[in-house]
Amino acid sequence: MKTKSSPPVALLRGRKTLPLIETYFELNHLKQLFRQGWLRVGIPAERCESVAEHSLFVALLCLFIADSHFPEADAGRAVRIALLHDLGEAYVGDLTPHDGVGREDKHARERRAMEQLVGKLPRGAEYLALWDEYEQGTSFEARLVRQVDRLEMGLQACVYEHQGAGDLSEFFASVEKVLEASELRAVLTELEALRPD
Repeated sequence: MKTKSSPPVALLRGRKTLPLIETYFELNHLKQLFRQGWLRVGIPAERCESVAEHSLFVALLCLFIADSHFPEADAGRAVRIALLHDLGEAYVGDLTPHDGVGREDKHARERRAMEQLVGKLPRGAEYLALWDEYEQGTSFEARLVRQVDRLEMGLQACVYEHQGAGDLSEFFASVEKVLEASELRAVLTELEALRPD
């Protein structure tokens, strides 16, 4: 797994600190962890987004999209789910379909990581429940976040194409597969029209 540097939690080895500080050092690895799919298609490390950058933009898009297109959605809940959805990658890494890890195995690894990460926090059980909600798609907000997670990838692919990365059609095809909401499909259609020739 390619990263900018080693996991910052190693800096705490042998030291006792507050659970909040420990969790911060653990999650800080998401700033160091490149989105591996972009590296696989040749995006240079110096331009490759981190998991943390991706997660921030998913959360922002969830806020904007829920507020503007889905008045029935609890935008705050969607943003909370979006902020939590990739945290397990701090320990598991950014596994892609090309890594040969099955869906159930990936889920089990990430759930163990989530338990370790948020279990020590005062509202850890609540955070874990929101993560489970996302993974199982048991609420409208969770299903919306899942779609927006993929849409953000398409938006980033468009940026990379405009920066000279070449044809990233495989990412757009991946987005197309998961978008169910017509409002999000309309965004994808508009995005496709913006792709360079």
